[in-house]
Amino acid sequence: MRRRGLVLAALLGRTAFAQDQNPVDIGIRVIEAYAKTAAANAPAGPRATPTPLPAKEPPPLAVQPDGSSVEAIVTALYASVSHGPEYEPNWQRLRSLFLPDARIVPPLAAGAEQFAVLDPAAFEARIRRYIQGRRERRERLGFTEREIARREHRFGNVCQVFSTYEMLWSPHEQPPFARGVHSILLVDDGRRWWIAALVWDGERPDQPIPPGLLATEIR
Repeated sequence: MRRRGLVLAALLGRTAFAQDQNPVDIGIRVIEAYAKTAAANAPAGPRATPTPLPAKEPPPLAVQPDGSSVEAIVTALYASVSHGPEYEPNWQRLRSLFLPDARIVPPLAAGAEQFAVLDPAAFEARIRRYIQGRRERRERLGFTEREIARREHRFGNVCQVFSTYEMLWSPHEQPPFARGVHSILLVDDGRRWWIAALVWDGERPDQPIPPGLLATEIR
């Protein structure tokens, strides 16, 4: 078979030389002719058939990773607000964690008589103002918040999480400049978990975090 292919290539080469044809075209013709010769001399038997491709791509997963579990959404909350000095929080990821009408209640401000009750958009605006204020005052930028303990109580589609946190200027810098406890109310709509409410308070000399909130407990 190899001898036939070489003879066929030689004949085509002579024809090309005589007719002054493009060598690339001649090369393609040689390959095609060689393939036909090999197929004609192939032993009889069943031929392999190619695996059929799917008619269309499968639909995307209905559950996104950040809402797939209580663990995932709490982890995403901390990850989305943490950022380096040259960056900002991951706003899109942060928004995706909350129900549209979720309620966020920061600690009572000094001298204030009422709590500020925010929706997700107002919460984002509050963080943006904080970062911009530090930038204008040329204060240190960057912020890392991470969970150090958790108490989790779940019933059906509702989960109440007390998440103890610490705040650092950078991930590897110790000690933390602040600690506190988040109260996170989560709901599951059958497809994913959402944050329905977020309330927190910070640790102070007259308000230390109790030992029970410094140990992880999941029920």
